[in-house]
Amino acid sequence: MSEGTTRTVLAAFAGNMAIAITKAIAAALTGSGALLAETAHSIADSLNQILLYVGLRRSARPATELHPLGHGKEGYFWALVVALFLFFGGGVFSIYQAYDRLIHPHEVEQALVGFVVLGLSTVFELFSLSVALRELRHAARDEGVPVRQFFRQLRDPALRTVLYEDSAAIAGLATALAGLALTVATGDQRFDALASAVIGLVLIYVAYQLAWNARGLIVGQAPPEQVRDALEATIASEPYIDKVVELLAVQIGTDQLLVMARVSVSDEIPAGTVERLMVRLRQRLRREHPEVTDSFIELAPS
Repeated sequence: MSEGTTRTVLAAFAGNMAIAITKAIAAALTGSGALLAETAHSIADSLNQILLYVGLRRSARPATELHPLGHGKEGYFWALVVALFLFFGGGVFSIYQAYDRLIHPHEVEQALVGFVVLGLSTVFELFSLSVALRELRHAARDEGVPVRQFFRQLRDPALRTVLYEDSAAIAGLATALAGLALTVATGDQRFDALASAVIGLVLIYVAYQLAWNARGLIVGQAPPEQVRDALEATIASEPYIDKVVELLAVQIGTDQLLVMARVSVSDEIPAGTVERLMVRLRQRLRREHPEVTDSFIELAPS
């Protein structure tokens, strides 16, 4: 379990809990639908961090007889649960809140409290996002790839979820501020309801992105092309191997790969040498590519 990812998840949980409590008090004092939607958003985010932490802990468990390839994909399952919770607990509730405020307008009171709370919440969310971005840059530097490219191919569901949630939170706070300001300036409560609807749409979009990413990893997604090229280069560099006929690598967890390869070898080498070659090759893959948890090498006709 990545220490950096765990730190990111715990920082996000602490920040979201503080924000949720503050927003709930402000929503009760002001009667703002946008603030109530943001309260639901922060509560959903807080519970999501708990689910992500559960996923991190369970995915780190070793292989067993019942699960011989380990539990790495549990992290992807819990990321999918988070996406569903964000969709229903945040997005759908916020849109319902917008509908309710349009049908039953509610005057916004003590708007100053709302502005102060939204401002403080923005500071908390920016801190949480900065922790996640720092971990992203650190991981990208370790991989030796640009940050933007690393994010596109990010295989850590917990870190991806925190980045998406914090970005959505900042967008939601900006929307709530705009809606509250327009409501106070015009006296038209529809702006507050509209802000709640926009927040809901943002959360639904984020939930869709997270669910789609988790789906690809649960089904069985290949690692980035440069990782596959490095694996093939390691196999091809072994003496007596003429050609790598086929190479399959599947992501079975964060930084966990299952590698399957078919290779052709020189015809003149004896069977005992081939056996030692296969053992040495599997050991090299694990040593030079720590993310390879298991590998299967098969001989193909020359």
